[in-house]
Amino acid sequence: MRRALLLLALLPLLAACQLLEGTGYRVAEAQLLFPEATERWTYFYGEPREVRLSGRTLRLEGPRGESLWAVPGALWVNENPFLREVAPSLRPLAEAVRGVGGSLVEVRAQAALRGSWLFDGVGWVRLTGGLRAGERRALVQPAGYTVPDLEAFTRGEAQVLLREVLARRGGRQVVLFELSEPVLRPLGLDPAPDSYRVGALQVQYGLRVEVVSPPAPPYRILDRGGNAAYGEAEARAFLANNPTRLAEVWNLAVGNRLPRPPAPSVDFRTRSVAAFFWGLKPTGGYGIEVVGVTYGGGAARVILNLQSPRPGAIVTQALTSPYVILELERVNRVVFADPAGRVLAEARE
Repeated sequence: MRRALLLLALLPLLAACQLLEGTGYRVAEAQLLFPEATERWTYFYGEPREVRLSGRTLRLEGPRGESLWAVPGALWVNENPFLREVAPSLRPLAEAVRGVGGSLVEVRAQAALRGSWLFDGVGWVRLTGGLRAGERRALVQPAGYTVPDLEAFTRGEAQVLLREVLARRGGRQVVLFELSEPVLRPLGLDPAPDSYRVGALQVQYGLRVEVVSPPAPPYRILDRGGNAAYGEAEARAFLANNPTRLAEVWNLAVGNRLPRPPAPSVDFRTRSVAAFFWGLKPTGGYGIEVVGVTYGGGAARVILNLQSPRPGAIVTQALTSPYVILELERVNRVVFADPAGRVLAEARE
């Protein structure tokens, strides 16, 4: 009787221990959208065991031999390096086309993308980072080669997947899109794995040629000068994402200048306005040169070359206030820095 009571008391503790231990295996799934078929490659990690899938038994065991499709650390599935399923092809969710001139490429996303890359016959070049569904991005094809950084996969998994993608290209150029969301439902494995990691790649072979408009410049200078109404000594940055904020920034630039120039027209649905005011200077001869603009993570980094008068130069003997106002892609943060990387000022939405 005492043993039975003791066993009953221990049952919840034993169940909790099993829950903490989990099922002892993990899953990594690659959904490959080839032009001719949709394939699901599933890799299993953890302890050897058996699992059930749609009435089938999957024996998860240690490596059974050498294979081009094997990933280090992954269990073999019924004496195969992974579980492969093939289904009919799906409608493409992204496309890349080449411009008539040859150097322009436009990426068109019907679904959200994490990134896109082009294999030009020699190596991979990165085309874009993340794109929203319905977004297009025209760009001059980059010259530098890189290895696609696939977010959903480990390095070993990515190596196997990229090798397979290139093995099927038949001498054609390849465009690879990493989708932000999977397109297939997860496998109904029993018992369920401790973790289920999944990523989706769409593969395009060959690029058709179309008339592609050149990409918009990364920035446009709306106004600059040396006599802003901004009267503080320290440098300051501003970011405007609506007409009201733009009017405030514009007033700091033009003040009571006559004739007073009107504020520029800006489409704030896709663009932002950023301004850099260097602050009051004791004389003339100070200027601001825009070196370039880069984007990433909803932010813009503007590189400025701040020019001061040379010793002995003949300059205006009056207070000046240099500034520059730029139209940028839509961002929620802007950082102004000098060519050495020193931050001069920054602003947020």
